[in-house]
Amino acid sequence: MKNVTKTDKAFSYIYGVSGIFTVICFASYLLKLIISPEGTLPLFVTTAVLCAVTLPFLLRKQLRSILGKAYLFGKIVMSCGMIFYAVTFAVLVGYIYLSPSAEPTADSSRENVYIVFGAKVNPDGPAKTLASRLDVAVEVMQKDTDAVCIVSGGQGSNEPFTEASCMRDYMTARGISPDRIFMEEQASDTKENIRYSVALMEKQGLTDRQIICISSETHIPRIRLMCSREGVDALYIKAETPMKVFLFTTWVREYLSYTKMLLGV
Repeated sequence: MKNVTKTDKAFSYIYGVSGIFTVICFASYLLKLIISPEGTLPLFVTTAVLCAVTLPFLLRKQLRSILGKAYLFGKIVMSCGMIFYAVTFAVLVGYIYLSPSAEPTADSSRENVYIVFGAKVNPDGPAKTLASRLDVAVEVMQKDTDAVCIVSGGQGSNEPFTEASCMRDYMTARGISPDRIFMEEQASDTKENIRYSVALMEKQGLTDRQIICISSETHIPRIRLMCSREGVDALYIKAETPMKVFLFTTWVREYLSYTKMLLGV
């Protein structure tokens, strides 16, 4: 009984420390979702995780009384789960920032097609994350005068129009000819961004061009991984994260996105 008590106390401490980290991660992401909604699924998952972590702590006396010896087993399982989350979260952040760069190199034998990955749009235009990607796209398109561009992104339930149409308007307003911009307006996630953009390239006779993906620095490693899975040969240009205050929550979002990808959802 004494050993069980020591184990119980040890895992109470582990649960507390790992639980605080988990709550900080998902509570901060929940706050971002309230400020800038991303749909019902992220909100549901974030709320579910917070409830799963906090309710057992708040109701620990009642659960201990109801579950008896099984209470300690449940605490151990939950603690191990949150430790796993903390460790893999750190590994993911390291992967994002240590992932090798694959910036475009000069190749006079092939013309380029830039694929710009969509993000949230507001009634008055692209949100700051998307604007950062588009500013990079405008800059490279002004230098690479023979290149064309595919802007990829459909219309979310909380968006007034398709991301692709907003992106095209933003770029044309900054001097890029609409004849050089192709819109892909169906994609709802990164995998579809890639698949539908490649299909559009085939439709427009652009398959002989070098693909160069443009997206946020935190997004590019996942795009590279998905392109490899899809058999797409591409190069990459990173756009800086415009609002550093949301960088931590972006990591949380990326963790959920990688989890979704690995689960094949």
